Amino acid sequence: MCDVPDIDIPIIGDIIDVIVDIVESVISWILPIPDIPDFGDVNQDQTARGVLVNKISANAAIPIIYGTRKVGGNVAFLETSGTDNQYLYMALVLGEGEIDDITEIHVNDNLVTWSADIADNTQITVNSSDSNYFKAPDADSSAESLITVEPHYGSDSQSASSLLSTLTSWTSNHKLRGLAYLAVRFQWNADAFGSLPTVNAVVKGKKVYNPNLDGTLTGGSGSHRADTSSTWAYSDNPVYQLLDYLRNTRFGMGIANSYFDSNFAEWQTAGDVCDVNITPYSGASQIDLMDSNAVIDTSKKAIDNVKEFLKGCRGILNYTAGAYKVLVETTGSAAISLTEDNIIGGIQVSSKNKNYQSDEVQFPPVDETGLASADQHATMKTADGDILLEGRFDFSMLTSPYQAQEMAEIILRRSRSSLDVSINVDGTATDLQIGDIVNITHATPAFSAKPFRVQAMSINADSTVQLTLSEHQDSYYTFGTQQEVDTIPDTTLPNPFSILPPASISLTDELVEYADGIVITRLIITVGASLDNFVDNYEVQIKQTKDQNGNTVTDSFREISVGKILEYQHLNVIDGAEYQVRVRAVNSLGVKSTFVSATRVIVGGVEAPSNVEDFAVEMHGQDHMKLTWTPPSKESDLDISFYEIRFQDVTTGANWLNSTNLVKCPRRKCDNVIVPARTGSYLIKAVDKNSNTSAEANIVTTNISDIQAYQLVSSFTETPDIVEAANQMDATLPLAVKIDPSGDVILTLDTVTNFDDTIGNFDSPSGDFELGGSDTTSNPNFNNSNRDAKGFYNFSNSLSLSNIYDGNIEPTITLDAENPYDLFDSGKGALLFDEAKAPFDGTEQIHAFHRVQIATSTTSLDNCTSFVDITQSATFKFKFAKFRLKLSNDDSQTSSNVKTISIKLNMEERTFAQSDLTTSSGSRAITYTNPFYAAPSLGIAAQNMLTGDTYSITSKTVNGFTIAFVNSSGSAVDRTFDYIAKGYGLQSSS
Repeated sequence: MCDVPDIDIPIIGDIIDVIVDIVESVISWILPIPDIPDFGDVNQDQTARGVLVNKISANAAIPIIYGTRKVGGNVAFLETSGTDNQYLYMALVLGEGEIDDITEIHVNDNLVTWSADIADNTQITVNSSDSNYFKAPDADSSAESLITVEPHYGSDSQSASSLLSTLTSWTSNHKLRGLAYLAVRFQWNADAFGSLPTVNAVVKGKKVYNPNLDGTLTGGSGSHRADTSSTWAYSDNPVYQLLDYLRNTRFGMGIANSYFDSNFAEWQTAGDVCDVNITPYSGASQIDLMDSNAVIDTSKKAIDNVKEFLKGCRGILNYTAGAYKVLVETTGSAAISLTEDNIIGGIQVSSKNKNYQSDEVQFPPVDETGLASADQHATMKTADGDILLEGRFDFSMLTSPYQAQEMAEIILRRSRSSLDVSINVDGTATDLQIGDIVNITHATPAFSAKPFRVQAMSINADSTVQLTLSEHQDSYYTFGTQQEVDTIPDTTLPNPFSILPPASISLTDELVEYADGIVITRLIITVGASLDNFVDNYEVQIKQTKDQNGNTVTDSFREISVGKILEYQHLNVIDGAEYQVRVRAVNSLGVKSTFVSATRVIVGGVEAPSNVEDFAVEMHGQDHMKLTWTPPSKESDLDISFYEIRFQDVTTGANWLNSTNLVKCPRRKCDNVIVPARTGSYLIKAVDKNSNTSAEANIVTTNISDIQAYQLVSSFTETPDIVEAANQMDATLPLAVKIDPSGDVILTLDTVTNFDDTIGNFDSPSGDFELGGSDTTSNPNFNNSNRDAKGFYNFSNSLSLSNIYDGNIEPTITLDAENPYDLFDSGKGALLFDEAKAPFDGTEQIHAFHRVQIATSTTSLDNCTSFVDITQSATFKFKFAKFRLKLSNDDSQTSSNVKTISIKLNMEERTFAQSDLTTSSGSRAITYTNPFYAAPSLGIAAQNMLTGDTYSITSKTVNGFTIAFVNSSGSAVDRTFDYIAKGYGLQSSS
């Protein structure tokens, strides 16, 4: 299918105009028989534009949409509701149903961004990212969706719109069955809607029957059934669209199936011609040879609409032997051969004159350097005495410039290289039909099996057949590679009545000594500049929403400043109270943008956050857990910045210092998070903006059994060695390896300076010996921040699998943490002596971070070079894997001390099944699409078994198995069977 293009020249309203010469007196798909329509239709452009119009009419025709088109519709219902007519309700009929989908909806030529996918009978609203229709209804309201839409795709069983049913005038009987329509509700906004909105939709049109997908027909395979519309599907094939139109009893011609050829055989063949894949230009993706994206006007005569279908696919519709058959002109062989023995009387041969020739295809402009001389415009024009010969043809169903140019080139070739023949022949030609190819051998014009296509035929009274033929050449229909159509950039001028809001607004507060020792809190308002170049100033407004106790207060927005600057202050705000600040941009015309707002609870005090309460865990799906808690609610907790959640691989004795950082949940009101499921302990603390943490961690333990979706394949533990670990360090950013006071070998972040860099005597450095001095004299540059920001340790262990698999990696780190800089006298104890909590000497791990990283490859360990983090568990496609440990901090002081790192390789359990398989000579070898890691278990369901029949399984491997059936005599017999293989591990080829 081709997308609906936006091409200005020469596509108008998605309709292709092809300029070529009027080729000949009769070409069936260009000039249908017997009528010759007017192809210089001056109303074609108006018709194309009319497709996009919203009509308000009681008797407007309902169109049929085939393929994909952008359309308007018929306003079938319009009503206002709400206070001061706040809401406008509309039912916009798009066309006959059932359609396949609606991919876009435009309002007043603006593409609307929705909060969810457009779906049948589903209400959706405008996404908050849409600046056109996600706005505040008035200055005192917050931004919201101004449009609600409920599409209905037009099935014969659809129910009434729940959106419109809120009105008493739209009842459950208003179902509009068989009609695709949009139920829309607009909320009044003077900036968004200045008049009745115009609505357009990009529609994937009517579902049609495809005989090629009907398994009950010869040549068909699939679930389509001719008389069961629920089995039909979307198609942009013009042949199947024509077949639908001819058969449809509601809006088409209502022709019964018995009037079509057996098995719709010729319709299948013609449809295949249209679906041939072609590459329109070098480097392009393939498209169909012919697509149809049409809006059928049901007010026109049915025969005229049929002609439009035929024009769009080079088609010929015949009614022979009581059946409608279709033929698409393409390459082919002769149905019969005629010689002088068959020809009665003479033969009339004529060629085209200038009135029927063309020397130019003007759509699109073509680089002729790659064309044969005979196909070049200059050569043809010279042959025509330097006279430009051209004509205009309208193909209302084509929306692809490449398909249109192909049509034009075929017309051009036929107009310049075509002989017409008129002969009277014997009864041999009786079975011919219009469009068939015949070979003629005749000595007079020196024809030797020369192919011609039947354009007209009649049976004479003496049973002879009069034939009118036109020369046929396969080369007419050879698709020539084209040039890519240039993309014409849109011209977008600024709209003075639409102004972009400020990019952002951020709020902070601080204590300030105002006068005479009076300390007050001031709110600092920082505005992100609007991206609109015509902003003149900003309006800043504020109101209090809650008091310091969290109670809602009644207040109105008041303007505190109008200016061109981007930072404002508001003094004497109340600690613990909540304020909402909003700002909007104003241009020189006085047009105002929507508000951008932010809310802040004023932070007060320096007390550490309370302990997190009600920490609990529950399963979430098969392999995840949901952690929930009650956020602290004391006044001192208003400045909570985030919740630190950690994990330790033990079910008893878990503690904060030995746990590993898992995830941070931002915002004070955050109360849940989803994490991978593991057996062990989860720990949580609240952290405020000053990095103070809850005094005690809340711990919840899980003892779930192994996750059923995975199987453990292998594991290993990396234990640093005091001697060998140095060889595993990253060359650029190494970690340090040492023995801690408890005697454990640990990996830790190294110091920036070495001890030899310390100034002074050996015994003079103050603080930790290994820090090289933590006073300004002995270590003037790094006395308070001598830790590396990050470092890496490369594992000595790795993974090498036999093939490429999807593997789930689950790391476990055993550690503790330290910060010798944060001593009691200089840390929390210096500020809150009586309230300082342990650990007295050493900050918590909120500043220290540790991650296992993995690098994978499908070829070799040497190619494992790109490392990524593993938070708790992750799945990768690999054959080889390397690992490393990354330690880091955000204060240049703290470090995690890692004792051991364990890695588990798990593989996901999976099943693979096939049904209705038949053996050959009693047996069948089965090969799985993707092999397992280990040979799976098998379940066999045999069918049509007779008494005494048995089967056996052999060659059972990760790749497949062989099954054999024998009867009671032990002889091989063929049977039908289903199987299911259950195992684990997914092997891939790449």
